[in-house]
Parts: sequence; C-alpha cells; structure tokens
Amino acid sequence: MIHQTTSSKPKLVAVIGATATGKTTVGVELALQLDGEVVNVDSRLFYRGMDVATAKPGTDETKGVPHHLIDILDPDEHFSVAEYLRTVRAVIADISSRGKLPILVGGSGQYIWAIIEGWEVPEIEPDLKLRAELESKLSSDGVASLAQQLNDTSPDVAKVTDLKNPRRVIRAIERALSDRDESDSNRSKADEHPFDHFIVGLKVERSILHARVVDRLTAIEESGWVKEVEGLIARGYSDTTRALSGIGYRQVVGHLEGQYDLDEAIRLTAVATNRLIRQQSNWFKHDDARINWFDMTDDPVATTKSVLNAVSDWRIIE
Repeated sequence: MIHQTTSSKPKLVAVIGATATGKTTVGVELALQLDGEVVNVDSRLFYRGMDVATAKPGTDETKGVPHHLIDILDPDEHFSVAEYLRTVRAVIADISSRGKLPILVGGSGQYIWAIIEGWEVPEIEPDLKLRAELESKLSSDGVASLAQQLNDTSPDVAKVTDLKNPRRVIRAIERALSDRDESDSNRSKADEHPFDHFIVGLKVERSILHARVVDRLTAIEESGWVKEVEGLIARGYSDTTRALSGIGYRQVVGHLEGQYDLDEAIRLTAVATNRLIRQQSNWFKHDDARINWFDMTDDPVATTKSVLNAVSDWRIIE
C-alpha cells in the first residue's frame, strides 16, 4: 500500500531492509531520478579502511551521487547514537536547504527510526566519578573483578574485549554503561514526526537472501578481504577494537590468529550475517503500515522501476 500525504514538512525518503536486499542500488537510482543525495544509515560504513567486508559502495556503484556519513571515523573511534543524530540532522538539513531530496539508505533500524520519529537522545558526558571508582576497584581487587563487572553489564562487549588489559576493560565498562544509557528507555520521541517521509522496504525470499549472503562472501574473499584485515592489524587494531569486533572482521582475525581456516571464517561470517538479518527483521516488520514493501526476489530491475514510480508519485504531491 502506497502512503501519500500532503505536508509542508521537509521531504525525506528512507530505503531500508535486510543485508543484501539491494538497498544501495535502489538508493542511487532514486537519487539520480529525483535529484537526491544519499545519507548513510549503516554504522559499518562509518569507518575508514574497512571497505571489503562491509561491502562499502565504490564509485561504480554510487554513479556520482553524493554519499554522506561514509568514512568519517577511524576504527577505534566511538560514535554514540546522540552524536550520530546531531550529525545526521545537520546533513539532512543541508541537503534540503539546497533543494535536494535526502535519501536515507541502510539497515541500522535504531538509526532509521531515531531519524524518522525524531528521537531525543541525551548526550552522555564523561563520568569522572565512575572512572575513579573503576580505578579504585582495579587497585584493590585487580583486573579480574573489573572483567566480571563488564561481563555482568554487557556480555557481548566482554566477548570482544581483552579482559587482561585493565585500560581496555575500564573503557569497555564505560562504553557499555554509556550505550545502556542511550537505550530506548532513556530516549523520547518527538510529539510529531519531523519529516514528510516515504519508507521503501526491500525484501527478498529468505532462502534466496541466504544464498546471496554466501555469494557476497565469496566475492569479498576474492576482493582482498583477508589482506584488508591484515592491514588493519598492522596499523595496531585488533578484534578488541570497536569496529573490528563487527561481522566479517572478528572472524578473519580469528583465522589469522590460527583458530580456524579461512573456510571456517567464511562459514562463521555467514552465520553471523544471517543472525543480523533476523535482527533487522525485528526492526522492520512486514506488517508495519509505515513501510511500503517491494519484493526484490525475482526481478530486481522491474521492482526498482516500481519503487521509482511510487516515490515519484509521492514526491510530486503538493
């Protein structure tokens, strides 16, 4: 069902969906037809030097369309939800002020809904009292006690942290608590959505989508995936670095450390990617009336034309 509304609010299009559904291609085609610019809403694309495993779009894919918020951080830099929202809102306002159409493209559901629903997420200031408490605990009880605290606070963060390194454990605890403070229970939605928006949802039949994931992993292996990770390690990063704990990087680090062969690293990456797809499905429900769903399974070219027609019809309504 196509939702068309008349509004004086700034217009904005979002192209959402799971990994490997064709979001990049559709976003670029929309931008070319509707004089738009793409705004990245995929946290994996923030990081410089991390191109292969993230399937970061190259110049042949972007076709000259400006893409914003790609390659803006080093792999060890933290970018909170509040910082992202402040940055992305400024980017969207700039695009709109130049008469262009902002087109959000990505699968990070938290970011998509935060933009569209106008979330207000508090900035988290450095907690000097917490730092002092952690330093005191380190002195009295040792790093093992801090490692246990981190595991109790965020098992996922603990898994990718060097638990024998006290500085890293302390930073990880601070980050985990900061992320928790930015959770849904600590943010509020605007009383009214800030944009006149059209949400394009792309879907692919699940078995076909899983096959695409495998094909994509084969392609990135041939594109220098392992070499890219080796380069990042040579620069001093590891799987305890925030960005390198992501899918496709920690698995290759494990391979390079001799834990398993490359085939197993690829298999583990496929498993993690399919888990991500399930998580993305939780953010983007197929019965969500706000999303206009398009099936890219059988004929992506024809479906892309249908998307272009639908968004064009919505765009011209005054």
